[in-house]
Amino acid sequence: MALRKGHGTGAGVPRIEVLPADELPAPIPADPVPVLRRKNGTVADSASAKALGARGGPARVARARLVSALGLVDLDAQAPFAPYRTAGDAFVESHLAELARQAGGEVGPGPSSIVASAAVQLTASRFFSDKAATTGDASLFALASSLANASRQNLLAAYELAVREAEARPRGPVDPLAAYRLPEDTK
Repeated sequence: MALRKGHGTGAGVPRIEVLPADELPAPIPADPVPVLRRKNGTVADSASAKALGARGGPARVARARLVSALGLVDLDAQAPFAPYRTAGDAFVESHLAELARQAGGEVGPGPSSIVASAAVQLTASRFFSDKAATTGDASLFALASSLANASRQNLLAAYELAVREAEARPRGPVDPLAAYRLPEDTK
């Protein structure tokens, strides 16, 4: 996010804007815990088994909690928007996994919410684009384009926030008492 000076009719008024794609921070890879394996492929020690178990837990919890990223209303399978919601849910899951890969291995609730909002915009964009294609309504094409652009901006914002959170996240083991220890206690 950047503080920019307004231009045009908003000249002089500061605005908070998402950085352009070429100014976004570089991705931060996750620090994977190494999994040691024996020659036969089985897990070599308990630390490796714990590391493998930790990888599966958050994914299971996220799947259980997030039935539909795009809304709380159950849609009838015959509803016109139903296939778009299904595709949108798959998009959220896929995009959050990729975002986590780029942001140190996890994505907080803020970026996750932004991705879900972007998916709503993207799926609505596709829905209205398809409607425009069948009806010839030019105003629906304009709406679809506007929603797609809003989705793009939200995805850039989610990436930036996720990477900034990853930069701020403590790395490695954290000693909560380190600030209270005297220098002679470390000897």
